[in-house]
Amino acid sequence: MSIDELANIQITSAAKHPQALGSVAASIFIITADDIRRSGAISLPEVLRLAPNLEVARLNAYSWTVTARGFNSPETANKLLVMINGRSVYEPIGGGNLWQQIDVNLANIDRIEVIAGPGGTMWGANAVNGVVNVITKPGAQTQGFYADVAAGSFQRAASLRYGGRLSDHIGFKVLADSFDIDRTKPFDPNDTTDDAFHGAFGSLSLTGNWEKDKLTTALMTYNNHLAGNTSTFTGTLGRLIWNHDLNGGGSVNVNAVISRDVRDEATLYESRDSIVVSAQHNFRAGPHHTIIWGGEFRYWWENFESFNDFKFLDPKTTISLGSLFAQDEIALRPDLTLTMGLKAEYNSYSGTEWLPNVRLAWQRDDGSLIWGAVSRAARTPNRIERELTHPVFLQPSPDFSSEKVTAWELGWRAQPMDRLSVSLSSFYNQYNDLRTDTYPATIFPLILENGGKGETYGIEGWGKYEVMPGWRLSAGFNLLHKTFRLKPGFNDLTDLAVQGQDPAYQAQIGSQWAISPAMDLNIVLRTVGKVDNAPVPAYAEADATLTWRLTDRLALSLEGLNLLHKQHLEAYDPSTAPVRYVPRSVSVRLRYGL
Repeated sequence: MSIDELANIQITSAAKHPQALGSVAASIFIITADDIRRSGAISLPEVLRLAPNLEVARLNAYSWTVTARGFNSPETANKLLVMINGRSVYEPIGGGNLWQQIDVNLANIDRIEVIAGPGGTMWGANAVNGVVNVITKPGAQTQGFYADVAAGSFQRAASLRYGGRLSDHIGFKVLADSFDIDRTKPFDPNDTTDDAFHGAFGSLSLTGNWEKDKLTTALMTYNNHLAGNTSTFTGTLGRLIWNHDLNGGGSVNVNAVISRDVRDEATLYESRDSIVVSAQHNFRAGPHHTIIWGGEFRYWWENFESFNDFKFLDPKTTISLGSLFAQDEIALRPDLTLTMGLKAEYNSYSGTEWLPNVRLAWQRDDGSLIWGAVSRAARTPNRIERELTHPVFLQPSPDFSSEKVTAWELGWRAQPMDRLSVSLSSFYNQYNDLRTDTYPATIFPLILENGGKGETYGIEGWGKYEVMPGWRLSAGFNLLHKTFRLKPGFNDLTDLAVQGQDPAYQAQIGSQWAISPAMDLNIVLRTVGKVDNAPVPAYAEADATLTWRLTDRLALSLEGLNLLHKQHLEAYDPSTAPVRYVPRSVSVRLRYGL
């Protein structure tokens, strides 16, 4: 994909309707299917390392923390909304994303849209610091047979896909994945636990296309295990999506999902059933207004049984959420667009949240875009924060409310030359009502309160330069500064651990080079600063992939991840999981059906 093609790629996550990337008033980075193929990754978090506006840290063989603009730790990585084709995988019981329960066929991904900054108006609460939307390939791009097998020193994976047609209007797709990841080395030499991780994932989808209607149904299931089956993660999901095109360029979309997820570990058993129904309508109102509005309802039935003294007084509960939103894109002039939107969202824990958004985009004569935004977002309480109790250490916190942010953003996106594209974004975030572990004079029991506040600010940027046909260089970085403090009258036993474990800087450079029509070389170098409030040192690493196209449909790759060191540390939180090193990994991959 050329620099021009990248600038004009159609994205949908910013406004829930197609927009050219070059006109979007947001800090958005696109990971393409070609980027994924060249990366050597076998999991979604590994792919997300390519986005310079994200922080990605690996805890162990199966668990990750991924955030945007701060708050990256196992306890605080709860302000990034991750979606697959617009379906949220955010976990409402403990908050955040359980990566050991998120399985995606990487070869089936068309692109990943990564937005840094609030997305509450479009996507609701918990889209506080960013949104990641994984968009899979349409059926027309997945016809025939595809196979992908990788075997290496640390991890192995296999993937099969077959797509076909049942009639002129109806197509189908079958996917099957499996993976096996070895045990990582513990930080503590006395740690004898085994975090080796393996699992499988499968799906079947049917898609019908008619003149003005598109109907998709899908059934997915996963079954993942830690070593010795000490922990199992299983789930099943069914989905129905209907799109109808209206006269005049508008459309109606209806989406329904029903799912069940089960987590069975040594210390707990959790089963969660959910149903989600959403609808939206977008249309043009005269020559100057593009309006989108809609609503969503979610309902969870949850059973959480703890086998230690940290428990819920009633293991079973229900959680509900409902929302309505509207947004208007107003063409003030041919080169100036004002976007104003508002979402009202009600949840059964903290009541109604109001999530407004105002954005202004100026498309200059030279093709560059200058944009600014002011928005508000909220992270709603989860069940653990409101209901978890311990006879000595913790009492329920029924008054714990949402964490809130007001975000100010300013950005510039340009293509100064035919072969160069650049994006720069700055932000200033004001947080209030952050979680604190408040202690009485006797120290215990703790109660969770909204006693923290603070500010973050920073810059993120990236660029791509086409040196010559077949050779492209890329670079990206982000800088982050944080200031947090207690509100008057509050204390915090954790010394504001809510701020997370974030490096002050990250940077990466990459090279994608087609050495010949049959050979590609991809190299990515990245550096990550030290974490000031945890014993995580700065590190630099390199990933490389060399691919030979043996035939038009068969390719062989030699892949290496984290090549510069035998192992390194990326996260430290022994209260959540044993601390582990991230190892070097070398593998061989064979793909058929390109």
